[in-house]
Amino acid sequence: MIATQVNAHGEDISSADPAFNIMEKINEARSLLEKSNGLGYDEHRVTARRKNGARQSDRTPPVISRRVLYRQQIALAILDKKTGCIIEKRYWLDTEEIIRANRMRNTREDNTGPAKMPRFHPYIASRNFEVVVNWWNTFNSDLSVKNKGQDNAEQYVVLANKYLIPNRGGSAHGSHRNGSRYLDIVYVPYSRALHSEAMIDAGKAFLNNQVAQAFTDLREKQVKSRGYSGRLATDTMSENFIKCLLINEHSDPGWMLSTKDKGRWVAERFLILLAANGERAFRFSDSRTGALGIAQIMPETYAHVVNIYPGADLIGDVDRGRAEMANAIKASILVCDDLQSAVVRNMRDDSSSFQQNYRRLFDAKSEEEVDEIRAAMYNGGPKKYILATGSINPRVQETVSYVKKFNFIRSLNMFE
Repeated sequence: MIATQVNAHGEDISSADPAFNIMEKINEARSLLEKSNGLGYDEHRVTARRKNGARQSDRTPPVISRRVLYRQQIALAILDKKTGCIIEKRYWLDTEEIIRANRMRNTREDNTGPAKMPRFHPYIASRNFEVVVNWWNTFNSDLSVKNKGQDNAEQYVVLANKYLIPNRGGSAHGSHRNGSRYLDIVYVPYSRALHSEAMIDAGKAFLNNQVAQAFTDLREKQVKSRGYSGRLATDTMSENFIKCLLINEHSDPGWMLSTKDKGRWVAERFLILLAANGERAFRFSDSRTGALGIAQIMPETYAHVVNIYPGADLIGDVDRGRAEMANAIKASILVCDDLQSAVVRNMRDDSSSFQQNYRRLFDAKSEEEVDEIRAAMYNGGPKKYILATGSINPRVQETVSYVKKFNFIRSLNMFE
């Protein structure tokens, strides 16, 4: 047995070592869904008149007509812990309910209670598995299943799901096409049934390897730092900094800053998703502002580092480059180097007493303080560091919370 642990909601997430290898079962579940038929979906046509003032020609029709998704299937790979068997079950989801649940999550509205979650309608009405949404986040939703009328929820685990997403090209690179407009993705969502030391260790080993390889590749290519003459970009920061930064990018501030364990459960959740999904982890994670992938890099930022670090041989396609994990981690290292170079460049004129003071303040920083500055700039750009005071801008609450989360993660010493 492992030690008792609780998640961000105070729920017990301890689990006994299973009688079977959980990673083998995850791989079996993913394979089952990848080989199964494509997901079904239904659309209807919506018409609307063009807004007054829109640029039109004599040939522009006054009415716009487009197809809109109104329901879609989801396939679940469900493990029966008593038998070790994995079965696939399919359900219909109402697209309007998905949109509503997504909006509530994004705006942090109260989305508790089944009435506010998407309802799972069995593909075949006679099927008796009932789906409970513990937390909604599309393909990364925490789902439970049980036989209707029976108290056996602990017997079954949703190991993976197949989910329908819009076909946006490079961002979904490597997925199965489901027609020209949609793609099927297979993903292993977090659940407390997966929370074990073995999964945490597997995720940690995977992250260690990915980050080490990114540093090695940039070092072998002799990619120079833009801020420090004669130094490589990889010499200006540590591998552990990048690991903590990546975890931070996928750490909910509400969860992390409200827990009593200084964010340990949130950080372990990230590692479990890495262990379960490998290089596909966070491939499809995008923000409302356009950030994508494990490093959550904005498209214009990615295009910029591709241009200014030609020797790094980053993938040129902006969406695919941010989605591919190994490439995205290399890009995150270079983003950090470029951000720090913006600060260093503003302190190069030693003839100015102001800039001499800027340099003195910055040079007095410890490595831990420089890492905090890098984290703040990764969140909001170089202006988040105030040269005149040698401090992080305290007026932007998002950045203040981001740095606090980063310090929580760093203080866990998960990679020492």
